Amino acid sequence: MTTTYLSTHFPTFHPNPSAPTKDEFTRLAQHMHWTPNSKKYQREWAAFTGNEFHHHFGTQSKLENWQALCKELNLDGPIASMTQCRKALAKVHVNLVDLIDSRRAGTPVHKFQNVRALRRYTRESGKVFPKEAAKREGGLRGLLRGIW
Repeated sequence: MTTTYLSTHFPTFHPNPSAPTKDEFTRLAQHMHWTPNSKKYQREWAAFTGNEFHHHFGTQSKLENWQALCKELNLDGPIASMTQCRKALAKVHVNLVDLIDSRRAGTPVHKFQNVRALRRYTRESGKVFPKEAAKREGGLRGLLRGIW
């Protein structure tokens, strides 16, 4: 959990680092009295998930962070550059909120066989990683899939 982000922006909120990302954000939103699906809610969800991803996976400029992600996802082949990493990640279909939760819980993330299965799961679960947050994280673009 990005304790620094939460304690800086929401000092009266007490995070639970073992809670799933979506549940923890819902709890934060209730604490802050944000209306679900309002612009404020969506903006804060984007900031929250972006900070969570950054906390668990680092920044796009650190090759070793992306190599670790490729290894974590059991991607084969030589991954000695950012380009090779991006190409390898382009072949994997994972829910990005689940990817954060897998790091938080220390459990493997589920890989979907195809985009259709990922799309169905993401829509049904409501675990949608905001596109604007993903674009800010740069290297994360390689894991973005068309959900809608």
